[in-house]
Amino acid sequence: MNNGNVECDYCPSCNRKTLRVTNTVISIPYFGEVLDFTILCSNCGYRRADIMPIELKEPSRYSLNVESQCDVSIRIVKSSTCTIRIPELGVIVEPGPLSEGYISNVEGLLSRISKVISMGMKMGQDEEKEKGQELIDKINRLIEGQETVCIILEDPLGYSAIASDKAIKESLTEEELKELKFGDSCFEIESDIN
Repeated sequence: MNNGNVECDYCPSCNRKTLRVTNTVISIPYFGEVLDFTILCSNCGYRRADIMPIELKEPSRYSLNVESQCDVSIRIVKSSTCTIRIPELGVIVEPGPLSEGYISNVEGLLSRISKVISMGMKMGQDEEKEKGQELIDKINRLIEGQETVCIILEDPLGYSAIASDKAIKESLTEEELKELKFGDSCFEIESDIN
């Protein structure tokens, strides 16, 4: 592991000279070496994080059937260019300028999605709040191993991965690459999911 800390000039949010950049090179099974970096302002709390592989990768799709409570501990590497799909939940998370990379596990990924749904429920109508609560309940059952889903990571730069022998890795075709969005950050829940 190789670490480096650099004090930067000024924070883009508060304009104080309190921004710290942390770089760490780590090795991830099934994936290789990645640069994990975080930018954090000690004054205002501004934060950006991402992971980038050291070596070039090919555009890829990882699929994982989450079928038991043991599966929620499987490691996930999600880059800032990754689209996440969970068809059984009707969830699509697409990358954009504010998208961050992170290393977590299935439970962490599901918890992040649950938090976004919870935030959205605060602004929604009664019907949307009810649907949001149903999704959160389903996510909680998934984490407890009582439900099953397929988690799909699609990354045009190949910087994302699921570190498990259970995961299926496929190359993305040119047509599939054209379908991936690179616009503003987007979180979508399809309306026709039960």
